[in-house]
Amino acid sequence: MSDSRIYYLDNIRSIIIVFVVFFHAILPYVGSPWWYVNDPPAIPYSFYYLVLLEPFLMPILFFIAGLLAWPAYERKGASLFMASKVKRLLFPFLLCTFLFSPIMPFIRSSLRAASLGDQTPGFWRFWLKLLGSGTRILTGTPSTSADIIVSQYWFLMLLFIFFAGFSLFAAGRKRAAGSSSDRSPAEPGSRGGLLGPIVLFGLGLGFVYALICLFIDGNLWVTLGNLWQIQPAKVPINLGFFLAGITVERKDLMPGILAVARPGIWLASAALITAAYLTTVIKTAGIPGASLTLVIASHFLRIFFILSVSFWLLTFFHRRIDKSTPLWRELSENSYNIYLIHMVPQVVIQLLFLSWPAASLIKFVSVSLLTLFVSYLASRFLVKKSSTATVLSLVLIFIVMGLIFR
Repeated sequence: MSDSRIYYLDNIRSIIIVFVVFFHAILPYVGSPWWYVNDPPAIPYSFYYLVLLEPFLMPILFFIAGLLAWPAYERKGASLFMASKVKRLLFPFLLCTFLFSPIMPFIRSSLRAASLGDQTPGFWRFWLKLLGSGTRILTGTPSTSADIIVSQYWFLMLLFIFFAGFSLFAAGRKRAAGSSSDRSPAEPGSRGGLLGPIVLFGLGLGFVYALICLFIDGNLWVTLGNLWQIQPAKVPINLGFFLAGITVERKDLMPGILAVARPGIWLASAALITAAYLTTVIKTAGIPGASLTLVIASHFLRIFFILSVSFWLLTFFHRRIDKSTPLWRELSENSYNIYLIHMVPQVVIQLLFLSWPAASLIKFVSVSLLTLFVSYLASRFLVKKSSTATVLSLVLIFIVMGLIFR
């Protein structure tokens, strides 16, 4: 791939992050009490909204990250490549985890204390307790354990680990190959030639996911002192798509993949797979003694659902939205920062809307749009202007929280 901007990939990544914001925005209105703010009544059919959004959002981001890994590595070299990942992933993870992310569980803890008639904990005292749990390993789901805290920053650390592993592999491969490039020649983009490997990839990844889910809950979170969280069952999916992106780029397979089928064919395939996937989820989710065959089928269908949606997005955006208009450019340039920023203002807005006597659907739409707007403004006029001012702003927010909530 060229080192220049690949607009359709930028635009896919941007729209996925918008959907991440939408996904988090609806959580107070789905009838589940584990989110930081719970604001019943639930929006009708919101269960389907979550079931359809959750599977494919992050794997697509890992796939795009894998696609762009080799060109960045070859352009920068191992040292500069990892230095850029420390700056873009590890530093924001540490900064946001210690200064920004604690605001959300503090809000949840305060709301629960108030509902029980207990004294609201001070923010700094709460933060020190959170920090002191750094050596504890917790397992469970937010709906079954009040100690489980989940933030969006898990993605940064997991992606950094993937990049570190890739960098070690690439450095070893370059030493073994000497100074010459070991890029594989482009392969012909025949439909039959690539459809088979795509299906085999889906079956292999589905088998791994189904096997893991026989032993652990697919929704289980493991947290290291509430500072970093992963879902063990989903790690192979994210790693699989990351490695798939690396392989596709390294073997120059993207032209062939884009030629496998038109967007309409992928959309029809996605619709059929979605119907089958939803059927198995409805018949198995939260149902004790559900058919093992249906459960395993649901795990396999989840992978093919992700694949079909991913290929539809790739082909559709490549054909129709492979361009940089002012709107797409603004969204692309600020989408990563929106991802980093969005959850705290979103939770605050959700909290402010608790007393608003509007329908849950109206609240959800309002929260989504306001969160995008606030996060965009913070990115456009603060984060992109000055990294120093951004860090100082986070420190100031942290201090103000401690002074107000003592």
